[in-house]
Amino acid sequence: MNNMAHIASRVLNTPLLLEPGYARTFFSALAPRLGIFELQDNEGVILTGEKMRQSAAAWSSDRGRNRPYEVVDGVAVLPISGTLAHKTGNVKPYSGMTGYDGIIYRAQDAFSDPEIKGVLLDLDTPGGEVSGCFNTSRKLRELADASGKKLWALCYDMNCSGGMALASSAHRRLINETGVAGSVGVVMAHADMSKKLAEDGYKVTLIHSGAHKIDGNPYEALGADVLARFQSESDALRNEFAELVSGHIGMSTAEVLATDAATYRGQAAVDVGFADELVNGIDAVSVFSEHLSSQGRTISIGANMSTQDVQTQAQVPAQGGPAAGADAPAAAVVEPAAQPAQQSAAEVDQPDAAATMQARIAGIMQCDEAKGREATANHLAFNTKLSVEDAKAALATVPVVGATDPSDMSNALASAMANEQQPNVGADQQVTESAGGTLLASYERVTGDK
Repeated sequence: MNNMAHIASRVLNTPLLLEPGYARTFFSALAPRLGIFELQDNEGVILTGEKMRQSAAAWSSDRGRNRPYEVVDGVAVLPISGTLAHKTGNVKPYSGMTGYDGIIYRAQDAFSDPEIKGVLLDLDTPGGEVSGCFNTSRKLRELADASGKKLWALCYDMNCSGGMALASSAHRRLINETGVAGSVGVVMAHADMSKKLAEDGYKVTLIHSGAHKIDGNPYEALGADVLARFQSESDALRNEFAELVSGHIGMSTAEVLATDAATYRGQAAVDVGFADELVNGIDAVSVFSEHLSSQGRTISIGANMSTQDVQTQAQVPAQGGPAAGADAPAAAVVEPAAQPAQQSAAEVDQPDAAATMQARIAGIMQCDEAKGREATANHLAFNTKLSVEDAKAALATVPVVGATDPSDMSNALASAMANEQQPNVGADQQVTESAGGTLLASYERVTGDK
């Protein structure tokens, strides 16, 4: 390769989101080309010469997964394999790596395609560069939410470190039994070539202006102050990484940090919260497709219709509600409706009318004003369109059943009748006022609606 200096600048003295085992392999493969013959990690393990070449050869990133963009049963499958790089200029995985720029390009195309119902990230990556990683993760979730389409991720067989950042952007994460997820941490490498240069009779003098201009240079040992600063930067970046994952998958930041950058295989990843479901990797697309096909069922409550992801049955909350009986409303009936050919973005963005109505009913039936006035509350909740606040005001005008002395009721009624114009009724006429008429009068006084 003729661009070793450029590669070295991108991997040395800079944080990387790499799974630790792959990090050793990565630097084992790169070290000989950079003139490095000794590799040491924080565990004190040292590899030299032929041992480094053997370690690199043991890792095979090309396992036949560098496939083109596919659409299966309305699902767009986006392969993300190998090392993650900031910019490669390639749309698809190329030469053992995937560019964040290519991931975003493919995702934008998939989410804007009207024939695509959902997008599946097919991940087989140990991670890679920090640059561009967090932005890509946030952008993927942003694109999915803006389109109203589901974004799922499949760990088949690895989404570690930077790969975990991308997987966290998904609404749901699948993993196969041998898949490995996690490694929410940061690794940084520094090359000290001073000993080798001295053995070869070379001495490098760096002329610089600015105390920190040559921090981390490869021609001298890493100073304690520089090491402390690098460590501090890595710790801060790890916290940002944990916050990103936490915000996407629902775990607390403390819970993510508590994993201490560990990796988890299969069911263990589900148990810790880094994955949602254990699947056979071959069946992942069909599992996603079946989920998408189950969406769009219709819930009917009275005259209101709402599209739901999952078929549910709306029920009136028992607390504060009327006792079951002839006057109790019938339970809301849920009926599956025909799946529309395509669910538009506008439909996805509409508020859940069924949930709104259910919340309104519960608000009326469970408010303090409904106590002792259950029959009236029942009528207002199910037979009017009053808001919760208006219903409370109407209920406040209705006497509480059993809470008033009969003599007080008579006095109150006499006083009310004295202030009202009485109808002129002949001797042969009779006037009856139903409970519904009383309720209507109360409603009209509160709302002014005749």
